[in-house]
Amino acid sequence: MRETRKHAIDRSALKQELQPDEPVILEEKPAEIILEKPESSAAETGKEDPQIQPKKKKQKKGRGKVALILIAVAILLAVTCFKIYVDNDYEPFHTHDEYQEITQTEIVFSDNVIALEDLDRDGDAKKTGFIFYGDNKIQRECYLPLMIELSNMGYSVYLPTTFGNIPILNLEGAAYVSRTYSHVKTWYIVAHGQACPVAAKYASSHASEIAGLIFLGGYSKTDLSETSLRLLSITGSNDTILDQAEYVTMKTNDPRDTVYFEIDGGNHTGFTDTFLIRRDSEATISSEEQIHLTATAIETFLAAK
Repeated sequence: MRETRKHAIDRSALKQELQPDEPVILEEKPAEIILEKPESSAAETGKEDPQIQPKKKKQKKGRGKVALILIAVAILLAVTCFKIYVDNDYEPFHTHDEYQEITQTEIVFSDNVIALEDLDRDGDAKKTGFIFYGDNKIQRECYLPLMIELSNMGYSVYLPTTFGNIPILNLEGAAYVSRTYSHVKTWYIVAHGQACPVAAKYASSHASEIAGLIFLGGYSKTDLSETSLRLLSITGSNDTILDQAEYVTMKTNDPRDTVYFEIDGGNHTGFTDTFLIRRDSEATISSEEQIHLTATAIETFLAAK
């Protein structure tokens, strides 16, 4: 029987083959190409990338702060400019005490109105009252000389306070006066310069309560031609603030029986007690004379009704 031959194994050779004398180079597989799916935009998915979202919020928050700062600066600048504008008023030449010395009636100064009235005086004049609407940026005390002239004639005279001495901001000032001093039965509004359109607008809607208007260097922008209001328009020949061409054009708004009176040598400033108003020309008569002529013209106008 034939024996199966056993192959001898050369263990030394096998051991030698397993020795890491030489580096074994492993065969690398080719890299797989992975196709990435395109990321959907936030607009397509309706979701914002959580990594991008905080950045957007931060940007919006930063822009909001800048906007608030700009708004605050704009408001501060506007307030500052308005304060400078308001504080740059035309001031009176005299004090309250000095004005009081030249009147027969006590002048009452309050936060809402300056009042000159003598309830103990006899006659019908005390039942007639004047409400003053001052021109733009002219302090209310500047009208006291003319108010005192009318008060010394026996009339009650009032000047309501206007915020910043800006006439348009006190459109309803006459309503406050007529309501507060109800003992006066007949009312006239005396308006100067830019206050004339304001007074005319008020009077047009209160024609049953106002008897008439006295304009000093101004005109109406409201049509009063069909109203029962009486109107006295007083101007100065040297007034260069009043737009003469516009003044003539706007006469079509005046009531049919309007009385026009020009003071020779008078100007726009002369109706008040203050220094020369910007853009006005020098008068050739004194302010005292112009105010006296104005008061006399008003008294004559009232007597002619």
